[in-house]
Amino acid sequence: MTGEDREYLFDHAQQLSEILNQECVELLDMLEKIEDRVAISRRINKLEDDGDHVFHAFADKLHEVEQDTERRMTIFQMARHVEDCVDMIDELSMTIVRYNTRTVNPGIKASINAIAGCVKKEMYVLNIMRTYEPEKKELFIRAINEFDAFKVDFYKMYDMLIFGLFSQAHDTVDIIRCKAIYDAVKDIFKAFEVCADDCYKYMMARNSSDSDAVGAD
Repeated sequence: MTGEDREYLFDHAQQLSEILNQECVELLDMLEKIEDRVAISRRINKLEDDGDHVFHAFADKLHEVEQDTERRMTIFQMARHVEDCVDMIDELSMTIVRYNTRTVNPGIKASINAIAGCVKKEMYVLNIMRTYEPEKKELFIRAINEFDAFKVDFYKMYDMLIFGLFSQAHDTVDIIRCKAIYDAVKDIFKAFEVCADDCYKYMMARNSSDSDAVGAD
């Protein structure tokens, strides 16, 4: 794989991360303008469609330039799981619309802010991977741990949110609506966890072989 091929792949991986981040910007806007949830969800759906095109271009190029099957699949899975997160945020926006959410409680706000923070960290991890040098190993491991910590923190939040739903007086419809949203957020964090594992495995394989899995030959 040439250096030019490598840059092409990283450019597209970065585009995918930027789409993920823009979806979060739209979600945060939805919280402030919940009456516009349908229109905002449509914008997020358009971003998801853009993400599909970016991912397909990435996968086509990867298949063309990487002959080693195991290496190709490792790289493919990394991008695939970021694209999964793009899809799931689109699904979360549709869940908010589907359940006719008209008010935004503190739990929903905290959940979506957690997603936005995690996406920023994912973008940071990708940047470290793109410019990686052996002396950045500890920086990378710390960034991965911080990325994964968002999942741990949200799971704790999730337990508290669900406990609050079922231990306090709530309208039945509100319970169903909120649980559907919290479950959709939890699914996103599960996907983030897989993404973090992919990045870690990729970099550890690179360290052990002293070669860049998507580096120039």
